[in-house]
Amino acid sequence: SPYKLIPFQKNFYNESPEVANRSDAEVEEYLTKHQIAVTSHERCPKPIIEFKEAGLKSSIMAVIDKNGFKSPTPIQAQGWPIALSGKDMVGVAQTVSGKPLR
Repeated sequence: SPYKLIPFQKNFYNESPEVANRSDAEVEEYLTKHQIAVTSHERCPKPIIEFKEAGLKSSIMAVIDKNGFKSPTPIQAQGWPIALSGKDMVGVAQTVSGKPLR
């Protein structure tokens, strides 16, 4: 190839202290409550319970706040840390469950 591409790591997620300190029991309780099934051969990031735990830029958080979103939907809570970590995932959820953030 005539192009020399520079490889980059697709890991934009930094686990917040709140998420890091969440116990396995708390994570399991959240997953069970929201009927989230995680199947992975490698460690899956813990879900975020509040948007502030995602480590998003203040400009993105301002849009979330402006639109009145209180907390991530279950698929956002588990999916965003996975996607921001550069990992592959398949998420299945009901229609109008918050897969895209509008």
